[in-house]
Amino acid sequence: MNWRTPFKAGKHAFLHMAATRPPSSSLTFAPPFRPTPWGDVMGRTADEGGIVILNKLAVSLSPIVNGALSFIAFMQQHQLMLALLSGLTMPFFALMKSDERQKAPLWQKLIIAFSLLCFLSGTMAPVVIWIFQWLYKGWVVASIPVLAWPVLITFTVTGFILHILLRRVLTPELDKIKKRLVRKTTLERELRTDVRTVKSLLPETLHYDPLDYIDLNKGLFIGMDRDVQPMYLPLKDWQKQHADIIGTTGAGKGVATGILLYQSILAGEGVFVMDPKDDEWAPHLYRKACEDAGKPFALIDLRKQAYQLNLIEEINADELEELFVAGFSLAEKGQESDFYRIDDRKAARIAAQFVTRNTSSTIRDVYNGDYVQGIADKIKAFFGKIEELALLNAINAPTGFSLNRIFEEGGCCYVIGSMRNSKIITTQRMLLVRLYQLAEKRERVKNVPRPIAIYLSELKYHLSRPALEGLGAARDKGVHIIMDHQSIADLKDCPADLKGDAVVGAVVENAKFKLVYRVMDPDTAEWVARMSGTILVDDEVRKAKTDAVLTETIDSERTIRQAERFFTDSNMILNLPDFVSFIFTTKALPSASLISPIRVKKRELEICAVSPAIAATAATINIVLDFSEEETSPGPASTPDMTTTRPDLFFDEGGEKDATIPNAD
Repeated sequence: MNWRTPFKAGKHAFLHMAATRPPSSSLTFAPPFRPTPWGDVMGRTADEGGIVILNKLAVSLSPIVNGALSFIAFMQQHQLMLALLSGLTMPFFALMKSDERQKAPLWQKLIIAFSLLCFLSGTMAPVVIWIFQWLYKGWVVASIPVLAWPVLITFTVTGFILHILLRRVLTPELDKIKKRLVRKTTLERELRTDVRTVKSLLPETLHYDPLDYIDLNKGLFIGMDRDVQPMYLPLKDWQKQHADIIGTTGAGKGVATGILLYQSILAGEGVFVMDPKDDEWAPHLYRKACEDAGKPFALIDLRKQAYQLNLIEEINADELEELFVAGFSLAEKGQESDFYRIDDRKAARIAAQFVTRNTSSTIRDVYNGDYVQGIADKIKAFFGKIEELALLNAINAPTGFSLNRIFEEGGCCYVIGSMRNSKIITTQRMLLVRLYQLAEKRERVKNVPRPIAIYLSELKYHLSRPALEGLGAARDKGVHIIMDHQSIADLKDCPADLKGDAVVGAVVENAKFKLVYRVMDPDTAEWVARMSGTILVDDEVRKAKTDAVLTETIDSERTIRQAERFFTDSNMILNLPDFVSFIFTTKALPSASLISPIRVKKRELEICAVSPAIAATAATINIVLDFSEEETSPGPASTPDMTTTRPDLFFDEGGEKDATIPNAD
C-alpha cells in the first residue's frame, strides 16, 4: 500500500456519503385535521441543506486533494533525488548560527523550508511512510523498510559534500562577478596608483612630424597633450628661465632638446651645445636648423688634434684665474686639504698675469712662460693640470673660431667633448665658465643682448663651483641653460669642491622648466614626485570574512578615508613610455607631453679647423723631463761603462776562467 491509498479511501468515502444521501422528497401537507408537527419539518430541511453544502465542498476540494495526492506520489517516486537535494541545500541552514537563521531573508527561509521538505520526503521517507501506514490501521505494515535508508543517506551525504565543494569553487567567482557589477559612487576621489594598472593612466607614444606644428608666432612648441593637441610655451618665458631634462638613456631627452633648440635657433638665439657623449644625430639637426635660419654653424671636437679655437681669446688676468680655479677645482672645500691648495691658487693667480703682457696668447703660451716652468718642482699639482691643457691642440689655436661670433650673430656652436678623458673634462668645465664671462661682458644698458642658450648634456661633466654659482646669475645676463641628466645621483657626482645636496638644490631652484622622462632610479622618481605636490585621495578599507566552508569573501561594506599622494607619483614616472614626459612649469600643474623626433639626413661633418699655414705658427709645448731621481739612484746604465774601462775587475783570463767550468759529475 502506498501513500495514495488512505487519501483515496477518505476521498471515496466522502464522495460515497454525498452520493448515497436520501433523496429529498417534496413537502406534503397532512390532512387539515392532522397537520405535520413543525419541528419535524425543520429537521428534515436542515439535513437536506447540510448534505448539499457538503457535496459542494467535496466538489470544490477535489482538485486540491487530487493535487496533494499527485504531489505525494511524485515525492514517493523520486526519493533518491530528494535525498540528494536535501544534502545540497541542508548546509545553507545547518551551518548558520541561530541568530543568523532568525535574521535570514525570505529567500533563505524558502531554501530552509525546501530543504526540510526534501529531507522528510527523501532521506526520512521510510519513516514518514510507516507513520502514514500506522495512522490508517487497515493498511498496517509489520516493519519499517530500513534497507532503503543506506542508499538515501548516501545520497544525502553526497549532496552535502557536493555543496561544500561547489561553494568553495563558486564563491570566489561569484565574488568577482559581484565586484564587476557594483557601480561605485561618483563622489569618490582619485585612488592611489597601482604599478600593475598605471599604464592605463598614461598616454601612449605618438609618432608625428614636429615641423608641422612649429610656429614661433604661437610660442615654443613643446609637444602634444593627451588630446593630441599642440602645446606652446611663450617664447619670452623660455628665454628667461633655465630648463632641466631628466630621463634614462633612450627615453627621449635628446629628441626633446633637439626640438626646443631647433626653435631657439630659428628665433635668433645663440646656441652652445656641450656634448660629451658625441650624439649621433644632434649635430646634423642643429646644422639643419642653422641652414633654415641662415645662421652660422660651428663644430668643435676637443678630441681632435687639429687647432680649432683659442679658449682664452681676449681674456684678462682675473678671468683666466677664474678659469683655472674652476677647471682645476681649486676652491676651498672646508677640509684640511684646503691648506695645500693655497699654493695652487697662488700659482693660478700669478700665471694668469701672463695675459696682461701677451694679449693674444694661448694656454700653451702661459705654460711655456718662465713662471710656470719655474714651479715644476714646487707646485706640481697646478703645473700638471696646466700641462694637460697645453697638450690639447683644439683649444690652443693662434687664431681660430671665435666664441663671440655666436654671441653677436646667433647660430650654433656644437662642442664635442669626452666622458673619460680628464683633460677634456677639465676643458669642458672651463669652457662653460668662459661662456659665462663672455655673456657678462656684453653691453646691457644701451642694447638688449641676444638671448643665449647653453645646452649641457650629461650635466655632471660640466659642473664646477663657478658654474654652479653662475647658474643663479646667468639669467640676468641673457643666458638660459638647458641641462640634462639621468638621475639625482648624477647631480651628487660632482667635483670635490662641491657638495651634492647643494648641487641638487641649485638645479631644482633655478630650473623653472622641467621635462621628466622615464627614469629607472626609484630615488629619482620619488624626488620628482615630491616636486609635483600632493593631492587628496581616498583610501579604501575592506573587510574579509571566512564563511562556514572556509572560503574568504569580501564584505560588501567598505570604509573610505581621506589620504594623500603625489600628483605625479613615482609609479607613473617609472613606467612612462618612450618619448612621453611630464612638463613641470611655474604656471600650471604637471601635464603629459608627447614628442617625436625631427627627421634629418646625415651628411659629412667638418670641424672648424684652422688652415695648415696658421697651424704652423702655433707654439710648441716645452715638456720638462725630470731625471733627478734617475741621477741619484744607481741604474743598470752604468754597468757597461765599468766593464768597458776596468774589465779586469770582472774577468780573469787565467785560472779563474777555468774554475767556472762546471764539474762533470
